Amino acid sequence: MSKPEKPLFDDIKQEFRSLAGDAAEMAELRWQLAQVELANDLAALQRLAVWLAAVVLLILTSLPLVAVCASELLDGFCGISEAGWLAIIALALIASAAIFGLLAWRRFRRTFTGMVESLEELREDIVWLKEWTGENGDGK
Repeated sequence: MSKPEKPLFDDIKQEFRSLAGDAAEMAELRWQLAQVELANDLAALQRLAVWLAAVVLLILTSLPLVAVCASELLDGFCGISEAGWLAIIALALIASAAIFGLLAWRRFRRTFTGMVESLEELREDIVWLKEWTGENGDGK
């Protein structure tokens, strides 16, 4: 008995179906990874915004209130006038606000990933697709 012949392109059809399934699964996984990374980056941006808002609030409320009260109390102490104390206190408050802002920025830079993993996975997917299709990058 002879074996019935398979259609000529049956193996190729199966291979393309398998590739389509793999590509769909890959796209779904990449989408999920991108969503997780975007949520993480959004949380980092929100933390930065909260810290920067606190810094601005600290500067705006502290400078007029604390500086004037302290300078009046310290007027004449160590031979420094009220205006001198106002300047010293203002510089101290500005320096502390700058330090808090710098610390918030450094934390943001340390935790912000900017979708690094998603972009790396996409690069790997492109390499895989080029290898699968036989394209070597020089257009041949």
